[in-house]
Amino acid sequence: MAILKGILSKMKGSVGQLTFKQSSIGTVVSEKPTSVKNARTPAQQRQRMKWVNMVRHYSGIAPLLSMGFEKKAPGVTDYNMFVKVNASNIPVYMSKTLADAGACIAAPYQLTQGTVTSINVSGTGADSKTNIALASLAVTAQTTVAEFSNAVVLNNPEFNYGEKISFFDITQKMNDETQVPYCVFKAYNVVLDKENQAKLWDVAGKAGFASVDGFLGFGGDSSHGGGCFAWVHSVKKNGKTKVSTQYLIDNNPLLEEYITEEAYDKAVKSYGGSNTVFLSPERQSETGSTGGGSQDTENSGTPGGGGSGSTGASGSDSGSDEEGGGLGA
Repeated sequence: MAILKGILSKMKGSVGQLTFKQSSIGTVVSEKPTSVKNARTPAQQRQRMKWVNMVRHYSGIAPLLSMGFEKKAPGVTDYNMFVKVNASNIPVYMSKTLADAGACIAAPYQLTQGTVTSINVSGTGADSKTNIALASLAVTAQTTVAEFSNAVVLNNPEFNYGEKISFFDITQKMNDETQVPYCVFKAYNVVLDKENQAKLWDVAGKAGFASVDGFLGFGGDSSHGGGCFAWVHSVKKNGKTKVSTQYLIDNNPLLEEYITEEAYDKAVKSYGGSNTVFLSPERQSETGSTGGGSQDTENSGTPGGGGSGSTGASGSDSGSDEEGGGLGA
């Protein structure tokens, strides 16, 4: 049992094998009873290692993600939902040294969950473009919010004036001195307004608001750096904010280094190793020795499946928003 502080203190209910309860002394977390006495099996190690990077992501993006999950039971927070929908998502394995140093790896987690039609994205990484048609509009530094808004509304029946397109931009960085990877979290949004004469890129930036083959797409260049990003469509209906369900798009060359079996093995060793069963099918092929005999055994089965952390977030808005620069339309 442990008493939590900080971002984890918002948790309530159960996630996986962990139960979170509110008490007079704070949030108390305990592990559900289990018949397995060995707390360091490969399966348990994998499950626990998912948490570090997931929590770092949410900590960095939380100020920008208010109302990112529409259907929440009473008392359930956006943090609860973020962890729940990403519990079975891509695992990121980092050593204890990096975890203790506040490392963060940009990964394609699910960002939002809602009832608005999702923005479809084709292409991969920096070549990504949405299905939001802009027709003949070629976005330049001189394009106004009004011109962009008219192109979106007139060519996409699911969009209307007064609604919002947000762009979440998580950039992967590396501390040159410590070599600890970290993330910079930013978000920009544009309220579709046919009267707004502000320059689009002054309001929202080029990275998320470029024209690619007649569609809204990614406009970052080599100076932008790798990371993950996503577009979100939000509307206001009956006084409530509704959002599209979106996943972050992977544009992070560094990610591959932290999702492999080699990365997992390295991370486990940094935590003191795990107690494994040699005959278990989930283990990789290996040569084993008892150390006291002359026979070796081989398993040929199929393998089983800067700064010191995240920086603060910033955002901008093309129009007034009573809910403050988040997803609210």
